Amino acid sequence: MKKIPSENVLSALYGLFQDGFNFIAKRRKKYHSDIFQIPLPGFKVICFGGEDAARTFYDPDKFMRKGAVPPPVQKTLTGKNAIHTTDGEVHHNRKEMFLSLMTEENIARLTQLVETELSNTLPKWTRMDAVLLFQESQQVLCKAICAWAGVPLKDNEAAKRARDFTYMIDAFGSIGSRNWRGRLARRRAEKWIKRIIRDVRNNKLNAPDGSALHLTAFHRDTDGNLFDLHLAAVELLNILRPTVAIAWYITFGATALHTYPSCRQKFLDNTDNFRSRFADEVRRFYPFAPFMGAIAKNDFQWNGYPFPKGALVLLDMYGTNHDPHIWDKPHEFNPDRFITHPIKPFDFLAQGGGDPHQGHRCPGEWITVETLKTFLAFMLEKMRFTVIGQDLSYNLSRMPTLPKSGFVMINVKVQ
Repeated sequence: MKKIPSENVLSALYGLFQDGFNFIAKRRKKYHSDIFQIPLPGFKVICFGGEDAARTFYDPDKFMRKGAVPPPVQKTLTGKNAIHTTDGEVHHNRKEMFLSLMTEENIARLTQLVETELSNTLPKWTRMDAVLLFQESQQVLCKAICAWAGVPLKDNEAAKRARDFTYMIDAFGSIGSRNWRGRLARRRAEKWIKRIIRDVRNNKLNAPDGSALHLTAFHRDTDGNLFDLHLAAVELLNILRPTVAIAWYITFGATALHTYPSCRQKFLDNTDNFRSRFADEVRRFYPFAPFMGAIAKNDFQWNGYPFPKGALVLLDMYGTNHDPHIWDKPHEFNPDRFITHPIKPFDFLAQGGGDPHQGHRCPGEWITVETLKTFLAFMLEKMRFTVIGQDLSYNLSRMPTLPKSGFVMINVKVQ
């Protein structure tokens, strides 16, 4: 049996703070190994990456999610007892609920709502001295997803709700004030959504049949019981919040169009489905999720290395998306790479790996791609604007991260 390379605990903590998204990848390179461990008293954290590691990580016979999502993340990003923490029949029951919303018709309806909100918002942008894309896109997405989900949202509260969703996401991987800001935002959001679901269940508010609001309000668990009010709110927020998170990808996408101007005309022409390739390359190239955690269900071996039962295992998502053994020139932005490199279930981990119908790959991945394409197409086809000199670099030690300026546009006009 092979011995797993070990990283000193203090060195690992410092490295996580310093390297952020590159934490696991740098140590894989340091140890010339796709696996290393951080030994803690009575406990092990095993980190690994690459396509074969991802295939193993998403094997439900080897790993479970229960116990893998730390309480600080549940109290900010996912919500307590969310789908991310479930396994087996419980997970399958929840996943089917989410997947039932991901029809082509439903996704097209959402992208049309995004385009409508952009059309409604554009006149306001033309009157602004400067438009901060990251902030403004959050509000557009929040209005669109709430309308799509059947969640009532007043015009004057869209900014507040979008801000809270953003605080919840920004709290990931943080301690101190950012984390507490995210916790408070989640409390406000859950209180708001609980009130709406309660009104739906008491027939005080109509939820359109087939809407996300109706589905989560009346979905039944594996025992045939309605979700309790808290869990229904958590899972409805797990539809709304991730859609607002597409603001990160939109900002990175706009940055890519500005940084690589040869992509603009290709995006407009959309020859051979270039827009989809561009969206996938944005999700591969730019940082979004650094790693994912799971718990080993039993003792087993991977490539001769021992995985003890109960070990916390972290899969290197960012590093796998930039793995030179998988991707040609991985640190170059090249949407055309997907012409000769079709995406496989375990080599592209922007939003998880495996089969979304069976495992823990994000069921909202199709929404992300189509929304990103719709938003960027609107910017190129319906708008004219000037990108001022600004700092579009991003800090890989911060999780999540973003171009520092948030992508500022001036002189916005209707095209």
